[in-house]
Amino acid sequence: MFVSLILPKCDWGCKTRLDNPADSLVWVWEQEDTQMIANTAKLPASTAVQAPRVAFYIRISTDEDHQKYSLPAQTERLEAYCTAHYGDEWEKAGLYRDTESGTHMNRAGLVELLADAEAGKLDTLLVFRVDRLSRKVHELARMVEELTRHGVVLKSITEPFDTGNAAGKMMLQMLGVFAEFEHATIVERTKVGMEKKAREGKFVGHTVPYGYRLDESKQLVIHEEEALLIRKVFRMYADGREGADTITRNLNETGHRRRSGRKWDRKVILSILKNPTYMGKIRWKQVVHDGHHEPIVPEEVFGKTQEILGSRTEDMSSRRQNAAERLLTGRIRCRRCRSNMVGVSTRKNGVKIPYYLCTKRSSTRECDQDYVRADNLEESIIKDLRSILRDEQLMGRVWLQANERLSAQKPDLDKEVRRIETAMQRARATIDRYFAAFEAGDMEPALCNAKVKELKARLAELEAERKDVESRREQLELPPLDREALEWLVEHFDQVMATGTNPQKKHLLHQLVKKVLVSDRDTVEVWYFLPDQTSVRTTTNMAPLCCQV
Repeated sequence: MFVSLILPKCDWGCKTRLDNPADSLVWVWEQEDTQMIANTAKLPASTAVQAPRVAFYIRISTDEDHQKYSLPAQTERLEAYCTAHYGDEWEKAGLYRDTESGTHMNRAGLVELLADAEAGKLDTLLVFRVDRLSRKVHELARMVEELTRHGVVLKSITEPFDTGNAAGKMMLQMLGVFAEFEHATIVERTKVGMEKKAREGKFVGHTVPYGYRLDESKQLVIHEEEALLIRKVFRMYADGREGADTITRNLNETGHRRRSGRKWDRKVILSILKNPTYMGKIRWKQVVHDGHHEPIVPEEVFGKTQEILGSRTEDMSSRRQNAAERLLTGRIRCRRCRSNMVGVSTRKNGVKIPYYLCTKRSSTRECDQDYVRADNLEESIIKDLRSILRDEQLMGRVWLQANERLSAQKPDLDKEVRRIETAMQRARATIDRYFAAFEAGDMEPALCNAKVKELKARLAELEAERKDVESRREQLELPPLDREALEWLVEHFDQVMATGTNPQKKHLLHQLVKKVLVSDRDTVEVWYFLPDQTSVRTTTNMAPLCCQV
């Protein structure tokens, strides 16, 4: 039998071990302890405590493929620990597991664990090491604080602490620092190792390029079936002078698909054309090293491809995305495929040319919508709006319609005013009843004062509410529209369009333009937030020659 005893308070502290084969005791006298606690495996049934509910949390991650302890190994060690320390007197409250990095908290197993802790389903959380929970000190501290708030003690079977005491919490913080430092060291060593592998010509990427596979030594070997397609792409571009869009369309129409089964798009084609892996090189952080793998395309073909890429505006980075700069983004759509159109631009002879481009055409070439000159379209709509604002008859109808809509709200506001006035009348009547009761001696002065004060405060609130509603009701009728008012509208519109910032111009146009539907470069349908103003415009020069394909 093994017994631990903490005896009543002593003026000084000492530890004495009495070794007796028949009855070994450990006596611990502590200065601050005032109670006696006996813990033995042979306690009478009447004094037995409830078996602790112990939950296990286990984790491995992708950056720990070669770690010593797998998930089953961790579980086995945790169960062995409980058997050694609790015997049969413990209850397994749950097993929570994750197979992802410990650098973030959004893990399914961890989220479930914290929810069960909050629900009071466990007393102790047992882990193999604290870095299984988190590798970041601040996250670990926050997690321990939450567990402690829910009455859960955290213990590690390989580290000497538990959060049931202050020393254990301090040790946990130190171990958390070590775990975070260890993770940062691993990341840094990994980067150094990958850079070294690249200098040696070995593959260091995560995604194996199309046309290659990895052999048993994790090096690139040619996948001949895919390599045929890669050679075709380079041949079409370098020799046939066909663009990325044409290549994309050709591959998709002939039934070719990416390794994932998805269709090809221009971004993927461009990334292939720029990837030096295909000429037998390894690129790491923009530095190109000689590789050990076989090239799929000759170096001279790859070099010729880069020259053509440099002379063209294939890359969308040269056709700059300027959605925030363009005034109609968010309102303009392709009528053929119903996709949004975005603002992009390119340069020809040093001149920047803005235009709108269908997003489906840009990504997959599944739409043949024309490029639409953005500046011409925007100027046409602004001109159209300026003439609309100067149209007295049209604006008269707009004014009338606005007044009708505002007037429709008037009955509701009248009803609201009546409700408020009724409530005010009731409050005044109640005050009068309180005064009458006080004068008749049926109500104590203090109680009467308190009730009247409360009702007067309520009256002040109702009065403020009534003034607000009446003010809104007075604004429901627009002033008469005359030529002077129209001139002011046009002047204000022109001022914003001439000197306002792009966000200001865009905001103003979005108040007036409901949607813009592009059928082709010559036909654009514009819908305004005005009565009977669906206008179909026939325009010219909406697609610059450099963008027509």
